[in-house]
Amino acid sequence: RVLRDPPPHRSSWATRPQTAVATMPSAIRALVLSGLAASASAVVVQGACPKASVAVSASADAAGTAQFGEVATSNGECVNMAQGGVSAIKFCGPGKLTISRMTCDKHDYKALTVEHSKKDYIGTNCETISTKGTVVEGYLGSLMFSC
Repeated sequence: RVLRDPPPHRSSWATRPQTAVATMPSAIRALVLSGLAASASAVVVQGACPKASVAVSASADAAGTAQFGEVATSNGECVNMAQGGVSAIKFCGPGKLTISRMTCDKHDYKALTVEHSKKDYIGTNCETISTKGTVVEGYLGSLMFSC
């Protein structure tokens, strides 16, 4: 579908403010938005641990700063990530994070566990974990957070 000039009887079309995303044909808009969502993701833990979060980065901006997004999950729930190119994991607040190269059905196989005590990780204190040299270097299969 190509964006064309408005029909002559719709004079308000040209005067209405349009955003770049709103004026894109729907197929292109879906590709742009899915590309933005796929570049980075984060798991924000809800429920029992409202101040805890886990952010996963598979991209960086032009300055090399890791980029993160958000995906909600529940305490103790395994999340299938199936994401290649993961370079860093930011773990904020108290709790236990288990990361694995495997999907949730085999999550415990050679999983890496990182624990944060309530004493040392109050509120928004974070640790950024490089995936280099870990079981998830190059590919993150799943993760699980519990508190």
